[in-house]
Amino acid sequence: NFASGLPLTCVSIGLCVGGRPVMGVVYAPMTHELYTVVRNKGAYRNTVKLSLGAATSSTPKKLKDAVVDFEFGYARHTQDISNMVGAVQRIMEHGCRTTRSLGSGVLDLCYVATGRIDVVYAGVAIEGWKPWDYCAGMLIVLESGGKIESLQKKNLKNDEYDIYSSSVICAVNQGLLEECRTLVCGGPS
Repeated sequence: NFASGLPLTCVSIGLCVGGRPVMGVVYAPMTHELYTVVRNKGAYRNTVKLSLGAATSSTPKKLKDAVVDFEFGYARHTQDISNMVGAVQRIMEHGCRTTRSLGSGVLDLCYVATGRIDVVYAGVAIEGWKPWDYCAGMLIVLESGGKIESLQKKNLKNDEYDIYSSSVICAVNQGLLEECRTLVCGGPS
C-alpha cells in the first residue's frame, strides 16, 4: 500500500521471547492510530482498551453477517489463483455481509481486534504472511479477545498460533473462525 500511495499503511514492531509475542506496537500514520499491546495487560488503540466482548456475547457473529477480509498477495500461477478465487466464491455463495481486501496484513489484524472486520484470512496459495506481519497484530487480536489460527489448524504451539505458519485465519470469535475456515479450505458452501 505504501509504495502505491494508499493510506492503509503502518509501522509494526513486535517483541518475541522464546518465539512467543510478548509486546508490540502498530502505528498507522495516515489514520493517526496507535495500537499498543503487552501480553496479559491488554491491547489499546489510542489509549482506549480493545475488547471484542460484544462479538463473543451470547449471540456470536455468524458468517452471514460478517465482513470478510482476504489477502491474495503475489501468486500468479493458474492453480494458485483458482484456489484463492474459489475460496472467496465459496464464502460469497454461502453468504456474508461483504468482502474486502485492504492490502495490509498488520492492519487487517488490528481491524479484527477493533471489530471493524470480523474475519481475515491469507495463505490459501503462496501468499501467506511473514512473522513481522503477525507478531504485534497477533498479540493485539488475542489480547482483545479475538482468535487466530492457521488455516490448516496444525501450526499451534502450546495451543497458540505459530507466527512462522504459512497461513492465517483470524476472527472475532471461534465459531466464525471455524465457519469461514471450512469454506476457505474447500468445504461445502
